[in-house]
Order: sequence, then C-alpha cells, then structure tokens
Amino acid sequence: MLANIIDYGMDGMGIAKIDGKTYFVSNALIGETVELEILSDKGRYAFARAVKVVEPSKDRMTPPCPYFSECGGCSIMHMNYAHQLEYKRLLVEKTLKKILNIDLKVQDVVPSDPVQNYRNKISLSVRDGALGFFRSSSKDLIEIDACLLAKDRINDLINEIKNYYLDKDDLKKIKNIVIREISDQILIGVVTVCDMDLRELYACLHSKFDRLGVYLIINTRKDSVVISGKIKHVAGLKQISIENYDIKYKVDLVGFHQVNENVQNKIYDEILSYVDDQASVINAFSGAGLLSSIISKKAKRVYGIEIVPASHKSAQELKQINKIENMTNILGDFDAEFRRVADECSLLVLDPPKKGCGEHVMRQISHIKDIIYISCNPISLAKDLQFLKNDYIIEKIIPFDMFPNTTNVETLVKLKLKEEI
Repeated sequence: MLANIIDYGMDGMGIAKIDGKTYFVSNALIGETVELEILSDKGRYAFARAVKVVEPSKDRMTPPCPYFSECGGCSIMHMNYAHQLEYKRLLVEKTLKKILNIDLKVQDVVPSDPVQNYRNKISLSVRDGALGFFRSSSKDLIEIDACLLAKDRINDLINEIKNYYLDKDDLKKIKNIVIREISDQILIGVVTVCDMDLRELYACLHSKFDRLGVYLIINTRKDSVVISGKIKHVAGLKQISIENYDIKYKVDLVGFHQVNENVQNKIYDEILSYVDDQASVINAFSGAGLLSSIISKKAKRVYGIEIVPASHKSAQELKQINKIENMTNILGDFDAEFRRVADECSLLVLDPPKKGCGEHVMRQISHIKDIIYISCNPISLAKDLQFLKNDYIIEKIIPFDMFPNTTNVETLVKLKLKEEI
C-alpha cells in the first residue's frame, strides 16, 4: 500500500490519510510517498511502518546508529538536524494551540551542541548475559557495543564492562548497569537481585579510569524502576564534584541532573536574563538547589521550595558549601510554603516534573508579576497554562533541544501579569 505523509504525530510518526482512515507510520517524513506495512489495525486508525521510501524528503538522512531500526530510542534520527528542530518547534506550537485555543508564536528551537554523544547518564538492561536496550514497545533486548547519544567515555566503559564479563556467569545475575560521567568523573551502578562482590570489577575498571566509583544496587522489584532498594558503595568515588556558574556542588548516582549540560546551561542563561539585583525569586520544585543557587548569584533573594527531604538536604549542603546567604531552602508542600513568601516576591520560576503543576498550584500563583515555566512535556505545560491565559501575557515560548534525535523537547515560557504591562 502506498501512502503520502501529510503530518506528524506526537511521537514523531508520519501521518497518512487513506479513504478516511488515519495511518501512523514510523520512519516516514512529511512530503514522502512510502510503501506501508500494517503493524496493528485499530479500525478507524492503524499503525504501520515504511518498508520502502518511494519518494524521499530532502530532509531525510541515513541514521548513523546501526541499531536505529531496532532500538527505537532515537526515533527521529532519520530526520536531518534542522528538520528535527523544526519538528519540535511545530510540536510545541500545535500542542499549545490545540489545548489553549489561541495562536502563539513559538521561537526557533535552541539547538544542542553536540547532537550526538551528549548524554552524561545512561541505563543499560542486561538479559541472558547480553547488555543493551529493549526493542521499542517490547521486552526483546537489543545488544549494543555503543550508544551514539552517550558520551565517549561512557561508551568506552560499556566495552570494558562487556570484556570483563565475557567469560563470566556473573553478568547473568545483573539486571541493569547505570553509568554517569561528568567532568571526567564516573559513577557506575550495578543493579542485581542479590548481593555480589564487585571489588574485582572496580579494580579492573579503575586501572583504566582514574576517577571512578562503583555501587551495588540490590533491587528486587518486578517493575521497570531501575534504582531502588539497598544501595551499597563498593569502592572509589562516592559523588561527582562539579563547578558551574561559580557554584560548587556534588551529584551522586541517584539524584537528578540534566543529561545534556550544554543545553542545561543555555536554559539557565535564559532564566538569568529575567533576574535583576533587586528581584526576590521563588524557585518552585527546586530539587537539590542548583538552579536556586545560580539565581542567588544575581537576585536579591531566592526561596527554593521542595517537598522531598533528601533533595532539601542536598540543597542545604550546597548552600553551606558555597556560603550563600541570600538563598532560603524550604522543605514542604508548595501550596502552604508559597503563601508564606509570595507577597515579597516578583518572579516565580516553575520547574515541575513531567506531569506538570496542576490546577491547584496554577490558581495559587495567579498574582505573581513574572513567571518562568520550564517544562519537559508540552501537553502538561499547555494544560497548566490554561489557568493563566486570561490574566497573563505569554511573552516568550522558547523550546530547547535537550534530547537530540528523540521526540522529547524542553520548553521555557515567560509570562507577565497583564496589569503590569
């Protein structure tokens, strides 16, 4: 069956219409004519893949990853990079328009540099002695030698780990291997269901990678959560030490840290452009306090509100290490703590998890003069903005390509209270 691709879906699939029926087609670009293979027919719509591109788009490229057709992680690697950026810009624009029912100008996507080898953390699955990623929407493991999204030193480690376990049965006892590498410092987590002696593995790897630490994670869960259960430090580094924006901080294997440092800093630069030395700022969902501490370098005062005790503890340690006097870390529920400090603040920075803030939070904040909302999910972002669109002007919408070659996009929205204009 031949089909003309006329649009994209949320997941980067091409969309075709044939006799009133919608087909979602993987590995297909707008403007292409492709030959379809139906994978799943749902009646009014169907999922398919392009088995042959009859008329290719000028924006098509040959994916450099040998696992592209199997792994599914880099689902838009068949788009050239300029087209990836435009796809993401349109994704944000169409999502906001559909949910908010207003036309909004979305700026060009701020690109990543580099486009490959940018991830500072990956989680590999292990099955039957093979190490790799699961095939898209399945539990079939694709064994890999390297991931083109991961940093070079992470890929070097993958091969060293595979070589170490080549003639050993121990790999069959392992569920996952997690690797984080920042500033030439490496943390490795070996996830198992039982206790294992990893001292020999550490010695082998440490002979080739100086600044390295190994953890054993005993996780007996049956779901897809990787890091859970008993976490035991085996040897070497316990944390990664970083200095950024003149802020010294530490990152462990478990804590959140953006995987693309280049784009992370571009987002921070954009946020700082709205902060002046007289501003009192609230940073909601502030995590371990990194963004709050960076804002404190420029603002008069910053309040970081976080509900997770471990993250709050890390933020307090960061404050102490850097001797920051104008940052207050608050442990507690956002609603209650926000009301305590809202009257003295003119700028609110929201950086919620993927599910967004929700109606209750958005209605609480509707009197703050300036709001910056950072989102990794265009749908939850649009749903939250519904509660502000009557009282605020959306001044800027800037997508950032935190995750090249995937459909994920980070978006920063700047809002100003209408009565302030």
